[in-house]
This record gives sequence, structure tokens and C-alpha cells, in this order.
Amino acid sequence: MKKVNLLGVVLLSTALSLSSCNNKLKAELETVNTELMKGHDDVMPKTMQIASVKKDLLAAAETSNDSLKNQALEISTSLQKAEDDMYLWMDNFGKAMNDVKNEEEKLKLYKELNTEIKNITTLTDESIAKAKAYVATNSTVK
Repeated sequence: MKKVNLLGVVLLSTALSLSSCNNKLKAELETVNTELMKGHDDVMPKTMQIASVKKDLLAAAETSNDSLKNQALEISTSLQKAEDDMYLWMDNFGKAMNDVKNEEEKLKLYKELNTEIKNITTLTDESIAKAKAYVATNSTVK
């Protein structure tokens, strides 16, 4: 009888322990997912401005000297990278969210994606700021 009770206690404590770990994992997944969505929502409107910013940048560069044209080309390349990185990030986020079933693996991917979205935000902000500064300095139409 004592063996049965002891076995029951061990099984119950193991089940509770696993349930607690599972709840922690789910809570952390929820927290990181919220951060990912906020990161997306912060940078996506900026990403959607890139085409227009690039158009203004290239128009301002048309009448510039070669050195300034090269500077504009570098900024344009940076803008394009920011845009490409954002669309790749969204694809990877969709795959992590919908295709990865193992929650520990999903959490690992979410954390990587969280670092990536922060880097994309920085690149986007810096690239847009450089482009706008270039246009303000070099545009013949003000």
C-alpha cells in the first residue's frame, strides 16, 4: 500500500513539475511573441516609406557630383537592405509561428527573430535618416 501511495506522490509531483515548466515556456513564448509583434508594428510603416524615400534620394542625386552620387548609392543600398531584411524577417516569423510545433524550438527562433527585428529597426531608422539628410542638403527642389 505504501509503495502505491509513494508511486502516486512521485507521479503527481512529476506531473505538476512538468506542468509548471510547460506554463513557464508558454508564458515566455507569449512575452516574446508580443515583443515581436511590437517590433513589427513599429518598423513596418517605416519600411513602407522606403520606396518614396529612395525616389527622393535618387532624384536629389541626379545633379550631384560623382562623389555625392556614390554616397547616395550607398544610402540607397542600405535602404534596400533594410526593406529586404524586413520582408525576409516576416517570412521567417510566419514560418516560426505556423510551422514550428516544438515550443522550445519556437522560443529559440522567436528570440533570434527578436534580435533581428531590433537590428532591422536600427538599420531602417539610420538609412531613412541618412537619406532625408542627403535630400535636405543636396536637393535642388526644396
